[in-house]
Amino acid sequence: MKYSALKGRGGAGFPTSTKWMLTAASIADKKYLVCNADEGEPGTFKDRVLLTEYPHLVFDGMVIGGYTIGARTGIVYLRGEYEYMLEGLETYLMKMREENLLGKNILGKAGFNFDISIRLGAGAYVCGEETALIESLQGDRGEPRNRPPYPVNTGYMGYPTSVNNVETLSSVPHIVMKGGEWFRQFGTEKSTGSKLFSVSGDCNKPGFMNSPGELRLASY
Repeated sequence: MKYSALKGRGGAGFPTSTKWMLTAASIADKKYLVCNADEGEPGTFKDRVLLTEYPHLVFDGMVIGGYTIGARTGIVYLRGEYEYMLEGLETYLMKMREENLLGKNILGKAGFNFDISIRLGAGAYVCGEETALIESLQGDRGEPRNRPPYPVNTGYMGYPTSVNNVETLSSVPHIVMKGGEWFRQFGTEKSTGSKLFSVSGDCNKPGFMNSPGELRLASY
């Protein structure tokens, strides 16, 4: 992950491996990994497509992240307008539990216990910011926190928390399977890997584009 130089795809561009290492290094009884699926940016829908068509990539990325940072709990913070996706995502999570891809001693790895739950947001745009998202998860008003402390030390319920975007997490299984060097073949020297772009508005072919790649049609 470190060699791949994967940066967060939610906008901040913070190195994913650094965020995971800082969370892993924090000493606490509990740790959390949160998937930021509060896709509220006008005209964007890439995370929705990933969760609808490729949930295995997102959830597998969460499991890998959970193992890396030492978390036992993963939470998907799902945009309130995406409630219609909830049943399908819950069904997929149940399938993962049946196949021992979630739960206790995942794939026979003793002590590797990790599960994922989904929480719905209430449509507040500001909750796309990670500290406001954490406040909302706790049942508080979704307002950004003053930093420091940072979520990697004091996050959800005061415990170390890594908050990662849907697209970021979906890249993780590819990197684990194909390696950091493969991932670095794409993108630029300072921004490695592929990137999804939403194409919407007054255009002939709305959809999303995987760079490098081709335009993929999708309703929006």
